[in-house]
Amino acid sequence: MNRLGVEPSGTGFLDWTIDGVALRSMVPAEQRTPLFLDDDRWRESAVETLCRLLGRLPGDFDDGRVALLMCPLCGDLGCGAYSVEVVFGDDVVEWRAFGWQTDYEPFDDPEEYRFTGARFERKVYETLLGDLLSNYRA
Repeated sequence: MNRLGVEPSGTGFLDWTIDGVALRSMVPAEQRTPLFLDDDRWRESAVETLCRLLGRLPGDFDDGRVALLMCPLCGDLGCGAYSVEVVFGDDVVEWRAFGWQTDYEPFDDPEEYRFTGARFERKVYETLLGDLLSNYRA
C-alpha cells in the first residue's frame, strides 16, 4: 500500500505526496502545478476537489476523472490539469491512469509520467481527506 499525504510547498500551496514524495515532482518540470492555495479564494475549489476524491461528487471531467493538479493562477480546467481515475474498493482506494487533461479534450497517454497510480488503505485515505475537508470548511 502507498501512503498519501499533503505538505506545504513553501509558496502557499499544499502538495499531495505519495510515500513522502510530492506528486508535482513526478510530472514534467515545465508543467508542475500545485494543488490549491490555503486561503479563502481557493477554499471552495479545495472543498470540491476533496469531495470528488472521496466519491461524494462526480469527477471534474465527462469521463469521471478527478483533477489532482490544476492551474495555480485560475484553477480553470480549460488550462489543463493532471487528472486521475479514482476507484473505490471495500478496503482500498486506487488512483489509476494519471495524465494531462483539459475540459475540451480527453486525457493524454499516462506513460510519460513517473506516477502511474497508487493504492491506499481506504480508512486511512478517508480519514486524511475528511480531516482536510473539515479544515477547509471551518
